[in-house]
Amino acid sequence: MKLYFTRHGETEWNLEHRVQGQHNAQLTEKGETQALRLRRRLQGLAFTRVYTSPLGRARQTADLLCEGTGIVPEPDERLAEVCLGDMEGQLMNECPKDWVDAFYHAPERFFPDNGEGYEHAYSRVASFLGDLETEDGCVLVVAHALVLRLIRLYLLQRPIREMMDVSTPGCCFCEADYAGGQWTLRTFGDGRCQNPRYHPDRFAYFSWPELTTFCPIGTTVSVFIEDVCVPGTIVHRLSSNGVVPLGPAEAFIPQSDPYL
Repeated sequence: MKLYFTRHGETEWNLEHRVQGQHNAQLTEKGETQALRLRRRLQGLAFTRVYTSPLGRARQTADLLCEGTGIVPEPDERLAEVCLGDMEGQLMNECPKDWVDAFYHAPERFFPDNGEGYEHAYSRVASFLGDLETEDGCVLVVAHALVLRLIRLYLLQRPIREMMDVSTPGCCFCEADYAGGQWTLRTFGDGRCQNPRYHPDRFAYFSWPELTTFCPIGTTVSVFIEDVCVPGTIVHRLSSNGVVPLGPAEAFIPQSDPYL
């Protein structure tokens, strides 16, 4: 079993920093472009079924990804975004501070009023993935930021407290294999295909927030700062999901690098 999975493209509420959860907002023009760029990245991959969250932003993304393939996306309620209860529809900076702190820093203690705890959401995501384990072939899943993080926890058998340790850019590329009763996570949160200069046969470009998703601590890379190449930059640990930034920059690593 081969699994590809991704998050929907940017929405109007993403731009506003408004909490979506199981509410919905339309893709922006940028969100549609993100889907088209990911579609180019997916070309040649032999997925034959596409499962999507039933929420509009995910279905819109799935439709764009399937355009011209003859594949009809199949909605599955278990892939819906985590219900965030009374937070939904609010700007993030309007939400109670204790909710926001738990959301980002203590997900195992995150229980918004009238919402869904992560343990419950994890159980439905695990049910979906358990069903996939009985299938053969190759599938694509289109879901949401929190659902992608829950998928990662299931594949790696990690606890809820590590849920927010990774980022999930819009229309990022994720890949996993299931064989011999075990999942192997190959790629997670890969947003390189969203860079207009990305070419699969040349170099992989990263923004600083993306860099540690692909490069272990201590990796030596070359960095462009205002179009000046600064070779030999070392990725340092700042936090569980950060690096020491040098300023506006993009890093590149040859596509043959084993860490990619």
